[in-house]
Amino acid sequence: MRTLGQSCAALALAMAACGPAHQAQPTLTPDGALVYTADEIAKMQVATAWDVVARSGRMNLAEASDGSSAVIRNRRGHSSILFPSADMPLLIIDGARVLDPRALQEISARTIERLQMIDGMQAALTEGTNSGGGVIAITTKTAPDST
Repeated sequence: MRTLGQSCAALALAMAACGPAHQAQPTLTPDGALVYTADEIAKMQVATAWDVVARSGRMNLAEASDGSSAVIRNRRGHSSILFPSADMPLLIIDGARVLDPRALQEISARTIERLQMIDGMQAALTEGTNSGGGVIAITTKTAPDST
């Protein structure tokens, strides 16, 4: 008969063997931004930028089945403005602001060089008052050089 300790050790070993070999470990910057690099995204084995954001746990994502616009909401709900889209993060793709969150579904995960999520307070400091719901900034591998 196995002891409780042996059973727990066997269970832990089995769980480790069943899981992915490498979990993506995003970087958390001192200002609270969550950054995924191309290597970390590849380890996630996801298809699109939408999937990366969904896996992060920082945002609630929903797409209406009636064909209407997709919705992204900041989980923290720091916004005190009571407009329907007040806690919608600002999307910046290769330096350009994008209004439709469905654009995240069209960006292949393989083309992302860096994906950064910034919470509302810090985003408002860097991107202005229209970013109270946070910022999702994506740099693709084909982005024009900014240097």
